[in-house]
Amino acid sequence: MDRPRLSLAIVVAAAGQGVRFESRLPKQHVPLLGIPMLQRTLGALSVCERVDALVVAVDQGELDRCRQEIVSERIAKVVAVIAGGDERALSVKNGLKALTQAGTWDLVGVHDGARPLVTCEDVGRAVEVLTDDPELEGVVLGVASTDTIKVVDAAGMITATPDRRSVWRAQTPQIFRWRVLLDAYEQAEEVLRAATDDASLVERLGGRVKVVEGSSENLKITDRGDWLYAEQLLAERRR
Repeated sequence: MDRPRLSLAIVVAAAGQGVRFESRLPKQHVPLLGIPMLQRTLGALSVCERVDALVVAVDQGELDRCRQEIVSERIAKVVAVIAGGDERALSVKNGLKALTQAGTWDLVGVHDGARPLVTCEDVGRAVEVLTDDPELEGVVLGVASTDTIKVVDAAGMITATPDRRSVWRAQTPQIFRWRVLLDAYEQAEEVLRAATDDASLVERLGGRVKVVEGSSENLKITDRGDWLYAEQLLAERRR
C-alpha cells in the first residue's frame, strides 16, 4: 500500500541582526564562496522534492533586497517574503500568518536562515518519520552531544550534570503537523518571546515531538569560525 505524500511548507527565519558575526553586512547577506548565505539556504531547500512552499522572514529594511535576489536567482517555491519581528518566534509567527494566506499544508517546518548547509536528505528523514507515525506531532533534527553538559545557575555554579546519552543539540528544520504549530504560536506573546526553539512551544502544549538524527554539517553560522568551517565544507562538497 502506497503511503500518502505529505505536503510541506517551511518558514525560513532570517530577520536576526547577527551581532556576534561582526560584519558590515547583515549576516544573511555575507557570502559563502561567493553566494550570500540566505541565498544558499533558500536554494538548498527549494531543490528538495519534499518541500512545496517557502516563506522568508527578514528585517524590514531587507525586504526589497531579498525579493530581488530571489527573482534574479530564480529561487523556486518562495511564496512570500515578509518582515520579521524583534524576536525569532515573532518572525516565525509572521511567517505562519503569510502561509495561511497562501494555502494549507499537511506539515509546516521552521528553518534558520543561517543554516545554509541543510540537505534534502535532512528534510526527507524528518518527513519520513512523521509519515510513518501519525501520532507524532513533530520532529526535530538533532545531533547527539559528544561533550559533557553542565547545568549552572546565575553565578556559574554547577547545579546538575545530565547523562550525556540523553542530551542532543537541536537543529533545524523542525517540522510539525500544520495545525499543531499554528496552535503553538497562538500562545501568549511573553511565552513566544521566551522560547528558544519551535519544539519547546509544541512541547508546552503536551505535543509528542521526536528527535531524528541530523548531520553535524548542518551547523548554524553564528561567528567567523563557523563561517570559515562552512566554506571548507562547501569546498569539500564541490570535489
